[in-house]
Amino acid sequence: MPAPKTKDFPNCSYLWLLYTQFFPPKAPLTEANLPSLHGKVFIVTGGNSGIGAQLLRILYEAGGTVWVMTRDYDKYLTVLHDVLAASTSKNPGKIEFMHLDLADLSTVCTAVNFFLERESRLDVLFNNAGVGGMPIERRTEQGLESHFGINVVGHFLLTKLLWPTLAKTAKMEGVARNSVRVVWTASIMVEMMAPEGGIDLSQLDNWSKDRNEHYSASKAGAWFLAYEFHRRFGADSGVISVAQNPGSLRTNVWRNAHWYEYAFLWPFFSRAVDGAHTNLWCGLSPEITIEDGGKYAIPWGRWHPGQRSDIVRGLKGKDVGGTGVAEEFWDWCEETTREFESVESMIEASDARWQATKKE
Repeated sequence: MPAPKTKDFPNCSYLWLLYTQFFPPKAPLTEANLPSLHGKVFIVTGGNSGIGAQLLRILYEAGGTVWVMTRDYDKYLTVLHDVLAASTSKNPGKIEFMHLDLADLSTVCTAVNFFLERESRLDVLFNNAGVGGMPIERRTEQGLESHFGINVVGHFLLTKLLWPTLAKTAKMEGVARNSVRVVWTASIMVEMMAPEGGIDLSQLDNWSKDRNEHYSASKAGAWFLAYEFHRRFGADSGVISVAQNPGSLRTNVWRNAHWYEYAFLWPFFSRAVDGAHTNLWCGLSPEITIEDGGKYAIPWGRWHPGQRSDIVRGLKGKDVGGTGVAEEFWDWCEETTREFESVESMIEASDARWQATKKE
């Protein structure tokens, strides 16, 4: 897919946008100047490697209670051992495990119920987990294309089920205004390779053979959902929902891709901890307010100066001059996840399928 034309970026040149994201200025918020997080509760999806493991370490060292949502308990134990062994904090927080497989929507409600039985608040949800370069034939348990299923649809359901707790936390006595947030993970590939409008809606149920397009479109979808959660619920709930490109990093997100697909960029990739700093800024910076909801951040903590105009139009509804892609994508995510919103709804859907099978 050819690179977008310079005119697609209204505020700056395409090459400069790439340069400033590969070679960002110094991070404004790191473990060195992070305030105490005692009393705060965090969820990090995919916290057993890469950015997630670094984010887990930083939040724990600052005193936060960190729930790691991941499917692999053995990898979690390895990361836990490494974090605890290396910790120099005199007053650390707490680390907890929750099983969650984003490739299986039936695990999301169970994970949320497990969390809510043990916690009464949630300060920041980091939707960090993701995959790239997945084989075309790979599908989730529910038959979704892997990049969309894992990177966005699973996180959509997770965020929707946790939103009431986030909103309740935002209104708790002693909780600072603008401090409760959801951070979604996008990518520089959004502006480099996403299709016209961010997502080709015609492919949501009829996938193409281009896995790079699937990845970049799924990351555009993460921004669309961040925007839609803010547009629909942000002002009333007090919860800030933003998206971010954490940076181009040396992590295992591309473990399923061919080496030659990213080898020429590898020398320019940064450390996983740098991507954690982007997340810290989005999740904890006092500069960010509810008015920033729906925005898109870039490394290592600043707002994007001007995304592709076709994707910005996709964010906006048709009633305000946009193309309405984000709204339609939200509707598709809602329909796709509806039967997994509760244990009862999963049982009802299973019974309905069984009855349909009997009639056949």
